[in-house]
Amino acid sequence: PFIPEEFLYKPKGGRNSKQLKAISKLVKDKSVTEVVNACDAAREGELIFRTIIRHTKIKTPTSRMWMQSMTYDALLEAFENRKSGDEYQALSDAAYARSYADWIIGMNGSRVATRLPQSRDRSANSLGRVQTATLALVVDHELEILSHVPVPFWQLNATFSAGDARWKARWERSGHKDDPDRPEHKAHRITEADEKASIEEALAQKGPFSTAETTRTKKEKPPLNYDLTTLQKRANSMWSWSAKRTLGIAQDLYDKFKLTTYPRTDSKYLPEDMHETVAKTLEQLTQQSEYDAHVKRLQADGLSNASRNFNSSKVSDHYAIVPTGQAPPSNFGGDHAKLYDMIVRNFLASWHPEAEWNVIKRTTTVAGHEFIKSVETIKSSGWRAVVPKSEKVPEGWGQLPSNPCDTSLEGHEFSEELSKPKNRLKEASLLQLMEHAGKHIEDDDLAEAMKDKGLGTPATRADTIEKLLTRKYIRRSRN
Repeated sequence: PFIPEEFLYKPKGGRNSKQLKAISKLVKDKSVTEVVNACDAAREGELIFRTIIRHTKIKTPTSRMWMQSMTYDALLEAFENRKSGDEYQALSDAAYARSYADWIIGMNGSRVATRLPQSRDRSANSLGRVQTATLALVVDHELEILSHVPVPFWQLNATFSAGDARWKARWERSGHKDDPDRPEHKAHRITEADEKASIEEALAQKGPFSTAETTRTKKEKPPLNYDLTTLQKRANSMWSWSAKRTLGIAQDLYDKFKLTTYPRTDSKYLPEDMHETVAKTLEQLTQQSEYDAHVKRLQADGLSNASRNFNSSKVSDHYAIVPTGQAPPSNFGGDHAKLYDMIVRNFLASWHPEAEWNVIKRTTTVAGHEFIKSVETIKSSGWRAVVPKSEKVPEGWGQLPSNPCDTSLEGHEFSEELSKPKNRLKEASLLQLMEHAGKHIEDDDLAEAMKDKGLGTPATRADTIEKLLTRKYIRRSRN
């Protein structure tokens, strides 16, 4: 293994070199009594600052601004409350340890992979602490897909009517429990010919069919505010955006437009001293017509979930991604407007009460066989007033003449199908795997070390995926 006795840094050329010379000239000026670290909060910002200061070789005292928002008030507060750079020595050590580990693993692993005797490819093979583990997640998932053996099954759908009500329902096995050893064997799948024959015989008798309807209330919790990974997953699910695209737009909303807080965060919570800031942000959002009604509802009814959303113990370097309250410029639009609206609505929704749904379940029975159809209708909007979700009530659903009631079978259809493998990974699902990597590690010590860590950080996961794409280890496909 090649492990240098000392890690040496050499400045890059071009524009970066000019910037570095300008900074060096400023900090070396004899009039300078303090150098303030105003880099991004957390480990990587500390690494950037310390590396530049090492390069200049100055002995001037340093201090640290811990900025979590780019608004004027937040910057002023961070400056006035700056602390001695010595208090962040442990953070600096962690940053360099990570940087050195990446280099050692990447350099030595890549050398081994490139020189493997069985490799006929003369190009260099790149290994990395995070990228190779991420690639392994994709490979393992692909191997599961390729090893899938299709299992034939029948699915039965029937159309029923009672009074003015007419609906379609699916046959489901009563009391079924999923078997982890037979994942293809589901409640609605008929895999045995004897079972299919039994159902056909019951249907041939043409009854009697009886339908009972039950109603229950389902409560849907409001969302937490976004961390970066959750925001990237949501944008990928909604608009098929790549993680890199979402990060770039979120970064613009933060540093270019000053509309949202720092995006490279792993927390979905807010510090407990932000009550006044949240109240001020809400008041400012009333100036934006599309959010005015939702804010006024919160101001009238009070904020729900305060004890959940404000949780300093779950905020490390940065808190959740939330709006700053500033109004977008007049020429604001496109992708920036879409992502901004998603963040604001999620923020407003997080302070609303639960949404409540009526879940109406119709069960039609014949000779011990059950056909089931469920429909959900909104009972109390709660946070769904801000982030709407449509009710899916089929045409002709209507009302049953009584409960229970006699029912007519209008038709039925067996469809013969094959079980399918898992879907290939979308970027949202790969981010999910990276975020929760280590959950299934059997070694207790390793599992504990990986607990709540995952692969990479919210700030680097997008770059890791793009690196694998650039090096052609994986590819995007629309199929």
